[in-house]
Amino acid sequence: MAAAPVRNNPISPYALAKALDDCAKRWWGASLGAKSLGFMTGALISVMPSEPVPFIVTACTLIAELCAYRSDAIKGSAEQFRRKLDLQDGFGWQIPSADHSDLVVRCSSWVKTRARTYPVNEPYFAATDPPGPVRALKNVCESTWWTKHLAQRMATYCWTIMVVGLIGSFIALIVALQATNTHTVQVNVARLVTAFLMLFLSLGVIKLALGYSSLSKNSESSERAADRALQAATPEELGAFKVIYDYHLNRAAGPLIPTWIWRMHRDELNQTWKDHRDATEVSDDE
Repeated sequence: MAAAPVRNNPISPYALAKALDDCAKRWWGASLGAKSLGFMTGALISVMPSEPVPFIVTACTLIAELCAYRSDAIKGSAEQFRRKLDLQDGFGWQIPSADHSDLVVRCSSWVKTRARTYPVNEPYFAATDPPGPVRALKNVCESTWWTKHLAQRMATYCWTIMVVGLIGSFIALIVALQATNTHTVQVNVARLVTAFLMLFLSLGVIKLALGYSSLSKNSESSERAADRALQAATPEELGAFKVIYDYHLNRAAGPLIPTWIWRMHRDELNQTWKDHRDATEVSDDE
């Protein structure tokens, strides 16, 4: 008898969405790394042969742009799939099997392997209501609350890095100018400081800070809209769908939130959300 074909474990939709997010963040990190390498190469032009420097910088720039393009493409697929998952969990609108299978086929082997390793024992959202407008609104309240706080903390980190970098650069420049009278050394230090400041523009630190701040504010607006909709005796399906749609538009336009900041604050935010939800349920019961 012929041996039965070996079948891989099915991929959980939420695990697949998380793997896509991780893949987009990896390409984004590669883009930032290539830009930083190009900056370091240009900054060391005074201590290394100058002939290959333009080629190295050009190559790093091209690689950075390609990685950024790849990251944006994967992010778009991940956000689109997330929207379908939120509608499925909130309203019970099942994702067509063809859409799921087509996405799996288009994913890289790394994404599929990664997705099969993620545990999916816990529910993604805390709401236990039956599918409908109430559950959908509670889900978006939870999602916007997380995004609001994580994005705000990323904005704070970006602004802090920017301010500290600027102050440190000017201090280094002033100290170097006062510590030496050699014109060549002063020029080299000035070049390094200028290149360092240009690195902020190249990495888009200011753009990231503004993007995270905007994402946090927009998420807060969506959270308030969901809270207002929940105050109605019978929330309407169309109104709940509009709140979810607006939130996903804002999240798709915002920058990626790194996994490390989620890991850093997940326990605190999980406990805070649990306490907030329990307090809300008690007040509603009263």
